[in-house]
Amino acid sequence: MNPTLPATIILALGSLATSLASALEDPLWRKALAVAGSNTNWRPGLTITHTEVLQKGKVEGVHEVWRRSTLGTNGEVVSTTVKVLEDGKDVTATEKKKLDAQDEPKKGKLGGHPFDVNLQDYVSLKRTDQTRVISGRDCVGYEFDLRNTNGVTVKGTTWLEKETGWPAEIENMTINPPPEKRFKRMATTTRYESSPEGRWQVKELTTTGTISVLFIKADLRSTTTFSDYWQKPARTERQKN
Repeated sequence: MNPTLPATIILALGSLATSLASALEDPLWRKALAVAGSNTNWRPGLTITHTEVLQKGKVEGVHEVWRRSTLGTNGEVVSTTVKVLEDGKDVTATEKKKLDAQDEPKKGKLGGHPFDVNLQDYVSLKRTDQTRVISGRDCVGYEFDLRNTNGVTVKGTTWLEKETGWPAEIENMTINPPPEKRFKRMATTTRYESSPEGRWQVKELTTTGTISVLFIKADLRSTTTFSDYWQKPARTERQKN
């Protein structure tokens, strides 16, 4: 999965010292990887991001962006802005071109989620004794550390269903350094759901943080919902070349 997120997205290193080998040998973690790996190439057709800017606890601005993804003529994913609201006012006509131009993928940043089989070389893991019921599922908590060679570190706690390993939530995930310099603090929580067909997919992502621009500091509260999933066809050899 690679949904477009809003300007996305820190536990002690000592508590995350479990080795990579131990992480991969954990049977529940292996089940989680299997669940995530069985849902490749599914993309959210519609994302809606609702963002509030707060100063001293008071909402000073509300921004909402609706984006649609479709399959392009050459098999690529095409993302377009369909609606932009600024404090309830429709500003799509003036903001659409600028937002679509910003849709270029950011290189050099560590992305994805800790269940991505391609990122397991960078994951360290610790199973905790914490339990929680999420969406009717009995879950156990795992602290994770996802570290890339470029210095970007992602940390958080993920909750897996005790029996099946089904990933229910990633809680309080932090990225260090933050993806944008203006962020002084940033944490995200991702909630997953089962589709009517039983697929594992992102339902909602919430972001909280503090931003600083010049001498102005404000808090940020954002929620993105994901829906209308569709499957991107596997690339043919001709497309790969």
